[in-house]
Amino acid sequence: MTNAILTTGASQDKSTRIKIATLWLLVMLNMIYADILAFVSAFITPGVIDTLMSGYSGSVKLSQELLLVSAILIEIPIVMILLSQCLSYRLNRLCNLVAVPLTFLFVLGGVETDPFYLFLACIQLTLLLSIAWTVIRWRAPETGVLNTAQS
Repeated sequence: MTNAILTTGASQDKSTRIKIATLWLLVMLNMIYADILAFVSAFITPGVIDTLMSGYSGSVKLSQELLLVSAILIEIPIVMILLSQCLSYRLNRLCNLVAVPLTFLFVLGGVETDPFYLFLACIQLTLLLSIAWTVIRWRAPETGVLNTAQS
């Protein structure tokens, strides 16, 4: 009976890891799609291409440093897909509880006023909250196997 409980605990741990990794994947896919649509929007919105050519995205001055920071922040969801599967329970929780707020702020910081972007940003933020909720509720798996058939 105890072995069955421990097996169920290990199964729940694996299931939680898969759920978290899948949620990170969905965050990443929504980010990619938002960026693709932003490129399309730039081509169909008068004046946007000229603004980009002058080195601005809206009121934000584009620079290599800004692009590097963006690249680093976009790596968070990418690497969390893998880390959610590989890290120990404790380190996994810690990394997720750091990565979620950083990514949340990144999404908020990039908010445009285009309806498609606001929609996808809401989806991303909802997914990030789901990750945080899952991680907070995640309990440590029981370790070791208890032998109940001792004589």
